[in-house]
Amino acid sequence: MVSPDLIIVKRWTWKQFTALAVTVVLSLVLVSLSGYYFGVKDSVDFYNENQLLKVSQDKLTIEFNELQRKLVMQKQISEVDKAANLYAGNSMDSQYQQIRELEREITFFRSIMAPGETLKGLQISRFSWNQQQAEKFNWQLSLIQAGSQGRALIGEVQINLIALRGDEQVTIALTNEDAAKKFKYRFKYFQHLTGTVTIASDLNPISINVSVKPSAGKPLIERQFPWQSDEEKIANVE
Repeated sequence: MVSPDLIIVKRWTWKQFTALAVTVVLSLVLVSLSGYYFGVKDSVDFYNENQLLKVSQDKLTIEFNELQRKLVMQKQISEVDKAANLYAGNSMDSQYQQIRELEREITFFRSIMAPGETLKGLQISRFSWNQQQAEKFNWQLSLIQAGSQGRALIGEVQINLIALRGDEQVTIALTNEDAAKKFKYRFKYFQHLTGTVTIASDLNPISINVSVKPSAGKPLIERQFPWQSDEEKIANVE
């Protein structure tokens, strides 16, 4: 007959339970303190870093605003300089045009009052034009009597515009406000003949041909002027 096994169960005493409880509590306290310490430390580090970032942000904001202000000022200065340069350029161009026009007028009147040895009697002085509308131009022809102005000159003038339409040459007779193709002149010193001409967009003006027929059987006087822009006309002081 086999005897039953003897099972011995060891029971904890209250001291052991107390020690275990104290150990667990102390462990929890240590863990909590460690977590609190590191949490506080990280929070302080984050706070300090956040403050540094905020200071840096404020500094960058100030620098950005200053740069933006300087950029705006620079743009304004650039616009002022641009406007000043444009005004100065336009003013110089305008003065230059006035000077050249005055030189032309002086030359014009000098050719009447003090002509050269080869310039005597009736002369075809100059032809000028300006654009009034898209295809409409005002024109002016100037006749002078060089040298002695003892008597008035009488005769008639015909003015033709030579232009190209593609490869075809076209002749257009200029007219005055009365639509006359021949103009009567009578003057002692000088006379300006004026009118308008319409030039279609498909025409390319080349030159102006002027024929002056004096009275009393004197020979025909002719002269050709290139069709020039205003700037070219003013620069072409004769």
